[in-house]
Amino acid sequence: MTRTNGTLGRAARPRPVARTARCCFVPAAPARLSRRRRDEGSITLWVAVTFAATLAVAALVADGGARIRAGERADIVAGEAARAASYATGPDAMTRTAAASTVARGILSRSGLTGTIAVVGPGKVDIAVQASANGPITGYTYTVTRNATAQLLLGVGTGGAP
Repeated sequence: MTRTNGTLGRAARPRPVARTARCCFVPAAPARLSRRRRDEGSITLWVAVTFAATLAVAALVADGGARIRAGERADIVAGEAARAASYATGPDAMTRTAAASTVARGILSRSGLTGTIAVVGPGKVDIAVQASANGPITGYTYTVTRNATAQLLLGVGTGGAP
């Protein structure tokens, strides 16, 4: 008879392996999956909202720029027309108001804008000019009005009014 594992005549049985504790904690599967499912798509939503907001801001900036350019154009044309009309009226009396209106209307028509002209005194002219611009993104039409007043002053040293 052979002797194995300290016993006579019996076949050797493997010794039981001692159980050891797990090396790390693994959370239960349902809690882990539910947390992951709550976060799915949150970045996509954030990107979509941010993109829409950026597009809206770009539209406002582009359309606001068109409105500002229309206002600058109206302001420049109103100033030039008022200056030319005040020279046309001359310093004496209001007898040359037709000449002042003709000169101012000529400047307005060459620039492609519309406006109103008022001769309010000798050498003094008020002009209101309207300019329009379309927003490049929204297509909204902005109409802007700018006013200018020109007074013809006489005298080299004092610039006295006529």
